[in-house]
Amino acid sequence: MKCGNRFSPLLPAVALVGCMSVFWAEYAASLPLVGIAGWAASRFGAELSAAAQPGVFDNLVKRSNPQNKTEINITYPSLGRAGIDAEIRRWVTAIADEFEENFAGDDATDDDVPKYELQGSYVVTRPSATAISFTFELWTYTGGAHGNLDIITLNYSLLTGQCLDLVDLFEYPDAALKLMSDWSARELLRRFAGTQMKQMILDGTASEAENFANLTLTPDGVTIQFQPYQVAPWAAGAQQVEMPFEELLNARPLAAVWGR
Repeated sequence: MKCGNRFSPLLPAVALVGCMSVFWAEYAASLPLVGIAGWAASRFGAELSAAAQPGVFDNLVKRSNPQNKTEINITYPSLGRAGIDAEIRRWVTAIADEFEENFAGDDATDDDVPKYELQGSYVVTRPSATAISFTFELWTYTGGAHGNLDIITLNYSLLTGQCLDLVDLFEYPDAALKLMSDWSARELLRRFAGTQMKQMILDGTASEAENFANLTLTPDGVTIQFQPYQVAPWAAGAQQVEMPFEELLNARPLAAVWGR
């Protein structure tokens, strides 16, 4: 997903067998190294609901279709900035629309059939007074034996309203990819030392843009968000690796984003 024009990776996959009920979402978020809310709360004091964040307002896409038993609840932010708010609203609405469309022909009237659920929440971080970072956690339940989780970030300049991708954050994006690749591979290999996950980690941290598509901007640098199965099995949860601003200097980060 690239800024407001990119879609959640979960959308092509929701027709596949998957299962993530609210119960399992809450359970998974309680596990070590699992759950954006837990990570953000411990690291930055961020909340799942951003209502307490100055200038950030909660909004909700809520849809329920008893015929095909779809249930959608996605909380998303607005800032009182027309351009940014419209872009986020369009993106969230498109995710909800496509989830509904995937099950439009499925008449799941049997009471024993669980609902198809899409649950979304977010946390807020602020690398500086001139930028803001939203990290979304999207859970899906589609009736199978296993669930689906996507972690997606949207970063914005509060000076221009621009959605910030890798090429906007670094003068040398290829160098940034290499730096993040080396840093995250070392960290994850230490984290999972003694396991059989070396190749999985090396593949998931290869110096490719898709491996580093979701960066949470923080006052200290970036937190690299990895999807479940990208660098570790489902049981280990979605992994996050923090990387200090100073370690990215050779890629010439846009200093103003971090107030430097």
